[in-house]
This record gives sequence, C-alpha cells and structure tokens, in this order.
Amino acid sequence: MIKKSLMLVGMVASLVTMNSAFAYQDSFTNNGCKKPRFKSFTPPHKAEVASQSEISFTVSGYADPTTIEATAKKIPLKLNVENKGSFFEVTAKLPPELVNKYARINLFAGAPLGCVGKDGWLIKITD
Repeated sequence: MIKKSLMLVGMVASLVTMNSAFAYQDSFTNNGCKKPRFKSFTPPHKAEVASQSEISFTVSGYADPTTIEATAKKIPLKLNVENKGSFFEVTAKLPPELVNKYARINLFAGAPLGCVGKDGWLIKITD
C-alpha cells in the first residue's frame, strides 16, 4: 500500500515537473519579443492628398528608431523620427514624382531580439 502511494506521488510529481519545464520553454522562446506596432496614420487610409504632402504615423516605443523605414511605391521616404517617450512620431513628405496615382505607404521597424513589425496604408495622390 505504501509502495503504491509513493509510486503515485512520484508520477504526479514528474508530471508537474514536466509541465513546468514545457511552460518555461514556451515563455523562454517568446521572452521579450514584441513586434513594433504602427498607429495614427495621417492622412487616413484611402484619403486623397496633394503631391508632396506630409504624412505621419506613430511607432511603439519598444521599436529601434534606427530601423524605422517607409516607402511609397518602392521609393524610400526621408523620415523625421521624434521620440515622444512611450512612442515615436514619424513624419515624411511624399516624393514629387508621385502624381495622380495611388500609393501604398509601406512601413517597417525592428525591435530587440530580432522582432520585426510591418504595416502600411493606401492613399491617392493628386496633382
């Protein structure tokens, strides 16, 4: 009887230990990895804007500001990145060659541990 009880306690203890080990493994692989998030797109999605207009967006504060990139129709935009404490405010001007076209603004930012955030929005550029 004592032998069976000890065997049962040993099995339960090993199951608990195994479960804890797997839980630690999962949290370890995702530990601290947060993808940068983009918000506050100006002008808004599908808005109509004049050529060479200013655009802006925000990026979460855990992004690496040196990795923030934006393109319009595959043309890199010159960004002004301002640290606002808990987020980065980014502004840029649309390239002059984009006139009477729709353009997707593609965004990219990296964060610690190799995390990458991507987003974007579509605007119509007039003359």
